[in-house]
Formats: sequence, C-alpha cells, structure tokens
Amino acid sequence: MDTRPLDSFPAFRLRPAGPEDHDLLDPDGRAVGQVRSCSGGGHRARVGRDVGPIRPSLLSAGDDAAMFHIAAHGLPDAPPTPYSGAPEARVAVGLIPLQRQDLIDTTARVFTFYALREPSVAAILDGLETVRRELDAVHSRTGCRRIARLIPRVQVPAQTLLDASTGDARDWLGLPLARLLTLCHQARVRLEATAAQPPAGLSGRYAVRHGADADLATLHRIWQDLRSTSSSGTDFSGIEAAMGALPGDKSAGSARNCRSTSTQLEAVRAAAGEAAATTAPGGQGEADSLLRELSALSAETGERLEATALVLDDTDRLGTVRDINDALGFARLGVLSGSGELSVRMGSTELGPVRPTDDGRWTGPGITDPFHSPEGAAASLIRADRAQAAARRQGRTP
Repeated sequence: MDTRPLDSFPAFRLRPAGPEDHDLLDPDGRAVGQVRSCSGGGHRARVGRDVGPIRPSLLSAGDDAAMFHIAAHGLPDAPPTPYSGAPEARVAVGLIPLQRQDLIDTTARVFTFYALREPSVAAILDGLETVRRELDAVHSRTGCRRIARLIPRVQVPAQTLLDASTGDARDWLGLPLARLLTLCHQARVRLEATAAQPPAGLSGRYAVRHGADADLATLHRIWQDLRSTSSSGTDFSGIEAAMGALPGDKSAGSARNCRSTSTQLEAVRAAAGEAAATTAPGGQGEADSLLRELSALSAETGERLEATALVLDDTDRLGTVRDINDALGFARLGVLSGSGELSVRMGSTELGPVRPTDDGRWTGPGITDPFHSPEGAAASLIRADRAQAAARRQGRTP
C-alpha cells in the first residue's frame, strides 16, 4: 500500500487507513497514531490521548502526530546526523527558546493568573533562557556538548508538565509541549553527534574572527556559572587570576594575539585542572561539570588559535586571510590521514596531498618553500592550478 513520508519527519510515513483517514507509521512500519479527516474539512492528529488542532493539509497534521509520538517515546533509533556547521546548529537550537511565547500564552489559558507559580512552568522558562544565552556556544565542540547538557533543564520539566496534564489542560498543552520536547530531543542528539564528528568549521583554525570571540565569550559564561555555584572547599583563585588575564578583545587579530591568548588559555586549563583535583573523585555535580567544560574549552580554543596563527603567518606570502579562504573555496580539503597528509581536490583532480615536513611546516607537489600551515600549502596548490588553467585557456584564444 502506498505511503507518504512527512516533510518535517521523513522517517515517519502516512498510510491510508480508510476512505479519508491515515495511519502514522514509525520507521519500523508500526502504526503509532492516526490522522483523521474532519467533516468540515481539514485534518487532525490523534496519538493516544492527544488530539491536535485542525490543519489544512494532511502532512501538517502528520507532523503533529509525529511530535506527539516523539514526546511520548523519544526519537526513533537511527544514527544522528551532525550539523553541517555553527550556522545550522544555531538555527536549530534557536528554535527551542523561540517556543517561549507560545508556552506563556498556553499556560496562561490553563492556569489563568497562576502560571508562573507552577514549578514546571517556571523551570521551563528558566531553562529556555539558559539555552538562549548559550546559542553562540555552537562554535566549538565543547560548546555543543555544553548546550546538550543544559537542554534537559527545559526537557525534564516540560515532560513532567505534559505527563501531569489531563482533561482540558492536556488539550491546551499537549501540542506546544510535544513540539518543545521534539526540538529538545532533536537538538541534543545532533549536538552530541556534531561534537563527536565536527565539521570543518568546528575544528582546526578559525576561518573567521567571530568564532574565536564566541568561544571566549562561552568560556566567560562557564566561569560566571562556576563562580555562582556553592562549592565549599574548592579554591577558584587560580582560575580567577587566569581568566582575568585573558584579553578583552583582539584575541585573534594577529598571529601574535593568537599565540598570546593561547598561552593564557593554557593557564586557565591548568588552573581548572588543579581546582578539579581538589573536588571529590568522579564528581558529577554542577561545579564538576563546569570545571570539565572550562578545561576542555580552554584547551580546544587554544589549539585552534595556534592553528589560526600559522595561517596568519602565511598571509605574508598569500595575501589576506580572505584571499586564502577564497582560494580554499575552490577545492575540497579532506581530513588528516594517519600519516598526517591532507587531500586537496578540485573536482575529480587531486592537487595534493599536502604533508608536514620534518621541521613542522607544510609542503606539497611543486612547493619548494614550505608554508607554516596546511591551509597555506593547500591555497598555494589551488592558486597554481587555477593559474595554469587560465594560461591554457588564454593559449587557446584566437
């Protein structure tokens, strides 16, 4: 029998179940809900005790049904897809705090003047604000893990409120909470996958200065959260001194700035490690999590600034960072192989690989004077290939 995948949840499908009704099938082909036609026109979802609003299209009602199912049972078992980069991650995570006004409006209908006195509602709103503040943390692997750790501050009270709702309250709250829970489920697994398999923009050098600024801002938020925890007996004075020495701006404006900031970040990492050593072994409290995040992000940002400094060293020969980025945009760089080589492909043609020299520089086919960075060596190969192609075209011109 013919089935139709949903637009927003293609793993779920709709299967005709009568003249006008449809079953919602999960990825295993099991019927987990229905979309029914309404006598006055339109369609509405029904999953268990949850009923959605009347929708003009079958697929939009199917999306409602899928969210009801995900809110109750979680996402289907499937390998999560990492985000393609910080912009996509930021948009996806940003959908979570955007549910705030809908939640306020809906809970006001249910609890009239007492919505903010409901513990679950207040906890959800606090969690939404926490996630909103962390949107720029998507520029780092550690930041992605941090947001994934904080999302349950929304997810847990939302699930509690949904499970406790019955009757008219369930009718009002069912879909807004199901949508919120679905967004939380999706963002958490994809953020964790992105941290485990980072795209090019979340590893190696910073292609734009904003990335370094965002990571340092995240570092300062972690430190502020750590200072606000009541962790008696733990001395944070070393961290405070190291954080105070970080630059307020110009952290990645030049190779010298990058290396200076990296050195200071190493001091933050060391201080966080020393503070963590004084806490209980295997600690899982908030302060322990924050210390781990502070240490990890300091190390990650410092490493990326060092890589950025090498690219900036190559601007003496290759022009500006934008010039290097423009050249790299014409090719596809691979990932470092086990031997330390990096593929550089234009279309089906391999221009590289570029590889490290014994003294830590980078070279490749036809490069006689190695570059400081792999990106510099790759950009040089790309420019040479494009110049040769332009010369060949000019030679064929009558």
